[in-house]
Amino acid sequence: MMTVQSSEALDVVRGNARHSTEALALDTRRAVRALGMGVDQLADVLDVDDRTADAIVAGHARITPGSELAERALLLVRLHRALGDVHGSVERMHAWLETDEPALSASPRELIRTTAGLQRVVRHIEAHCKDCLLY
Repeated sequence: MMTVQSSEALDVVRGNARHSTEALALDTRRAVRALGMGVDQLADVLDVDDRTADAIVAGHARITPGSELAERALLLVRLHRALGDVHGSVERMHAWLETDEPALSASPRELIRTTAGLQRVVRHIEAHCKDCLLY
């Protein structure tokens, strides 16, 4: 369940995305930005309407931990963190996302357009992590 807030962007100094509404929303926004996702792609991956996806990106939304939406959002957070661990830079991360990955039989960028594809990419990249914080 997602709540749209009418206030400014949420300010979260710390928190665990698995348990904190605010931390999950913040970590999801960070992942969306780092992955270069648009509102339409986020809506597809999270299985929400464009208005809800826009509220998440704009920082006017909180995502309730434990909900189905939260589980999908956590996949994005996990992908972002794992890519940082494996590739180390935004440039290398984006290059990997755009290149066909033989083990996935597609480019990760194309696969993350759906929840099922995102799950595949997350499992694949986390298998290569050195220091991932797995959920």
